[in-house]
Amino acid sequence: MSKISELRLHARNRKLPAAIKLADMNPELLTHNTFIYIDLSSDPDNLSGVHTAEERHENAVAGVSTGKDVYDLGEFYNQIHTDDISLNMNYDIYNTRFAMLEPGHKIDYHMDPPNIYNIIAPLTDPIVFSTKERETPPGSVGGQYVPNPNMWAVMQIGEIWFVNPSYMHMTEHGSDETRVAILANFNYSEIVYERLTRLL
Repeated sequence: MSKISELRLHARNRKLPAAIKLADMNPELLTHNTFIYIDLSSDPDNLSGVHTAEERHENAVAGVSTGKDVYDLGEFYNQIHTDDISLNMNYDIYNTRFAMLEPGHKIDYHMDPPNIYNIIAPLTDPIVFSTKERETPPGSVGGQYVPNPNMWAVMQIGEIWFVNPSYMHMTEHGSDETRVAILANFNYSEIVYERLTRLL
């Protein structure tokens, strides 16, 4: 993708909210995915932190996923890639994986390639997702903090969310234990874009 095409697609993506709830995992899927994680996480050979860092470094657009920062993430963040994850999705998802973030840490602001859409589904703890555009207008109105509902979300366990790659976004959690989430990707297309607009 040329730089001009990339910028144009970022601009088009930003006509969508920063995050859109797509679905909920039913109890059977939530249990299935939890057992898959427990089974795979018992073997350190299944951890794919180095692969994850290299992939993020290669594909990241801006923020924590670029340069040395992406390798520093490995001190408190890891992933397990597996095709055994199941999600009730109407999208052609790939690169399914578990993402483990230790307590007291966050995935800081970053952007991703505009033609690769992101999915996140909390498995163990709620996730607070936000963008740098969270406040609108910037600052406060009448002394009150006013969050833009299109620019942040609290993602609950079992919810499946689209995360817009064209906003500088971050995730954090308040758990005292390692947070586990399911991540996946699906590709931009006109059909996919129009389907997302119909959810608004």
